[in-house]
Amino acid sequence: MKQDSASAIIAGAIESTTLSRDEASFFASEAMAGITLFRRNIPQDSSCYQATKSLTSQLQALRPTGVSPMIIAIDQEGGRVARMPKAHFPDLGAAQRISGGGFDPSCLAVLESYGMEVGQALRKAGVNVNFAPVLDILTEPTNTAIGDRVFGTDAESVCRRAGAFLDGIQSTGILGCLKHFPGQGDAQVDTHMGAAVIDLPRSILDKREFIPFRGMVRKVDMVMISHAIYPQLSRREASRSPEIIDGLLRQEFGFEGVVVSDDMTMGAIPQDEQQWQQAIVEAVVAGTDLLLICRHIERCRLAIESLRAESARSPAFAATLDVAASRVLKLRGQLAPL
Repeated sequence: MKQDSASAIIAGAIESTTLSRDEASFFASEAMAGITLFRRNIPQDSSCYQATKSLTSQLQALRPTGVSPMIIAIDQEGGRVARMPKAHFPDLGAAQRISGGGFDPSCLAVLESYGMEVGQALRKAGVNVNFAPVLDILTEPTNTAIGDRVFGTDAESVCRRAGAFLDGIQSTGILGCLKHFPGQGDAQVDTHMGAAVIDLPRSILDKREFIPFRGMVRKVDMVMISHAIYPQLSRREASRSPEIIDGLLRQEFGFEGVVVSDDMTMGAIPQDEQQWQQAIVEAVVAGTDLLLICRHIERCRLAIESLRAESARSPAFAATLDVAASRVLKLRGQLAPL
């Protein structure tokens, strides 16, 4: 079955622990790429597994016959950013993961084992993608947005420790995702709230921020792009930058998988309706394959309309959109059955 490319590159979200009638109708009619789950979607008690599995099964049942499983994603990093309830889900707090920055064999074994526990638990809930690990290096102490989510304060510790966690997750059939490329540990503003500018020279980025991504990019099928601006690399946010996505990540680093945007409803992206529609188009032009829209079905509708309108206007854009959709559909074909 040929799927509409505009809807095939959107991963939406819902507002509660159950699908509303409008949400169910929308997912059934538009056949989107998938959904990202948040704490608002998961009961924070012992019913979390059963309720989430019921929700994810309902979502999967809405996809068209013959189409690969939907992406059911979550940000289960451990520690502060963890959507499943800590009392009923394996948790190894971020502070414990970072403490000492150790990467001797025993430390790495603990991290890999923890990743396996997380992966197995996510499968039980019907989740098939974990937007983790964070590869940002915490070099800016005031960066509370990244803060204790990182695996270290230097490139080697992040590489080794995040790599062990990723190996554990992916050994269970759950796909991991490196984030936030090209590294936003040096940001002084939270991209959830507004524009973050990381004005570091390429020489420093090469010796620090880029190292974990260079070392691990061939181990994953997904990389998430930051909304931060890197003036020494591009004048636009990384998520709308051809220089960063196509030039750096794809051509220089050799990544061939799915490029995922960070949430397009964050404050770092203009939220005025007209500007936001343009940002959606520009992200795809830059090389983003999967757009995350983590609030409001109306925004998903608007994004799909924008992509369809631009495709009708521009054959070149239509071709770019088709390539993005093909990458996403290929990835969905690799998702482990749940």
